[in-house]
Amino acid sequence: MMTSAVRTKNRLTSSAGRQRGMTLLETILAMVIVLIVIGVGLAYQFTSNDKELLRKASIRIEAMSSRGHAMSVLHQKPFWIRIERDKVVLAGADVRQQEPEDQIGVSGLTEDEEFSESNEEVYDTLEAGEAVIALRRWGTQEDAWIEPEEGESIVWQFQSTGLCEPVSIRVAREDSYIIMHMNPLTARVDEEEAVIVQ
Repeated sequence: MMTSAVRTKNRLTSSAGRQRGMTLLETILAMVIVLIVIGVGLAYQFTSNDKELLRKASIRIEAMSSRGHAMSVLHQKPFWIRIERDKVVLAGADVRQQEPEDQIGVSGLTEDEEFSESNEEVYDTLEAGEAVIALRRWGTQEDAWIEPEEGESIVWQFQSTGLCEPVSIRVAREDSYIIMHMNPLTARVDEEEAVIVQ
């Protein structure tokens, strides 16, 4: 009996007889592409964090101003937003206390018709965190932003008649900011400008 051996080619080898794989150059190129994609994703993530922080703060400030405006008209008592260095506070007269009908004057106002912070009730607070909040009064220059110093505050008052001073409020972080121009009749954002630096 006769046996024979047959030699067959392995399908995984090339015609030259060596196995194919990724070269060092191809491996480095793939790693560089992956690192570029990760870098772009991280840059977008940090930029979106700034944008999200500013957007949330501006929405919350608008909600606080709208609420303060509505409460001042509904209860016929003064309310105000107090901007401090590290927070924004919605405060006003205590509407839960019932005053006698024969009492003259409005709770929270002093004799010279100015509000008194000693009679205030805090209704909402926004911690500013890393954001810097400033206010610009109507009729002032474009760069006349008032930022409260430590221990100081800026007050934006809502009248019981439904009017409030037209102001602009800036929420900023580093070079990014959102400016809200507030409507004096509704205490809501009338116009908004946003600059988000990447």
